[in-house]
Amino acid sequence: MQQALKKWQPQPKTYGIGCPRCNSTQLVKIGRVDGLQKYACSDCDRTFKERPMFVCECLIPGTQVKCQSCPQFKEFLGIVKQQTDELRSLSFQELENLKSSYTVAETLD
Repeated sequence: MQQALKKWQPQPKTYGIGCPRCNSTQLVKIGRVDGLQKYACSDCDRTFKERPMFVCECLIPGTQVKCQSCPQFKEFLGIVKQQTDELRSLSFQELENLKSSYTVAETLD
């Protein structure tokens, strides 16, 4: 997890209106449904309702409930999965060596 945090760079950003399929902002308003604006994406033709906007200012991903819908959190989870897959492919001896190298690094700090 610590290595994934080192690779992940927080980027405060506002998320909201954009195509949920292709992230395009080339949108056309096509009416209202249940009080929400409905849009059509000009790039991929997907239709969707207006999504609430939120601001991501996370320094450590996953610490807030709203992180579950954040594109940056999903990116972070991808990094964690990649790191986990890399560890899964190591032999027991390689894991022991890795563990001891971290123990030595922690004592030097």
